[in-house]
Amino acid sequence: MSQAHTFPDTAKLFDVKGLVAVVTGGATGIGLMIATALENNGAIVYIVGRRLEALEKAADVTDRDSLRLLAAEIKSRHGHVNLLVNNAGVMLGHQPQLPKPADTSIAAYQELLWNTEDFGSFDTNFRVNVSGVWFCTVAFLELLHAGNESEWARTNGVTSQVLTISSLASLRRDSGVFSLSYSLSKAATTHLGKMMAHYLKDWKIRSNVIVPGVFPSEMTDGVVDEASVGATTPVGRLGDTEDMGGLVLFLASRAGAYVDGGLHVIDGGRLLSMPSTF
Repeated sequence: MSQAHTFPDTAKLFDVKGLVAVVTGGATGIGLMIATALENNGAIVYIVGRRLEALEKAADVTDRDSLRLLAAEIKSRHGHVNLLVNNAGVMLGHQPQLPKPADTSIAAYQELLWNTEDFGSFDTNFRVNVSGVWFCTVAFLELLHAGNESEWARTNGVTSQVLTISSLASLRRDSGVFSLSYSLSKAATTHLGKMMAHYLKDWKIRSNVIVPGVFPSEMTDGVVDEASVGATTPVGRLGDTEDMGGLVLFLASRAGAYVDGGLHVIDGGRLLSMPSTF
């Protein structure tokens, strides 16, 4: 049976005023874009990072005790969290230009790949980008559950949510990545975000994954050639605060309340220029 509907006020649809959010790695880059967009629109935002003073102490997403202390501090102040943004990440290792067989021997190629990365870069990338996301999410489960009973959630009709920031590298299957171990860790991050949607669905806590292309950040400084990125991106530029902020405001507000278990690519079409798994 069809029903007549009126479209709600757009401002109300994207309203995040009073929402309590935690953004890891929120001091720079994409994390700062997200925190700025939320705070400028009335959300209460806690920024978490290894180098940033927040809640009197800096919290490290790879330190379980630190995460529990942070969750306890926010609980004492608000009693709940509506949105957790897992943004903290690192990129160790590098990807050299790979020669063709006509230009090298297999022994030289083996040596190049052997020396490109070590166990340390693999371990650190996975520890921060994957393990950190999991343990940070688990540390905030009680507060996210309480968020579903908060006045903001009841008023706006929006259940609590975990947003995990992955990377376009997680979907690439070519060798033109910044770092092999970083790309592998972000592939695991992407899958973890989708798995968490199943772990949390019975508790009415949503999990969505954002997959950014190239945005200005400390991670991309000195690594990304803005002109070449623009040339391989149909939109013709890097992403900016309005791009990322707009997507996060959509997912965090009533406008995105029906979205769960989703993978949201925001790259200006850059993935179209490379082999991918998407």
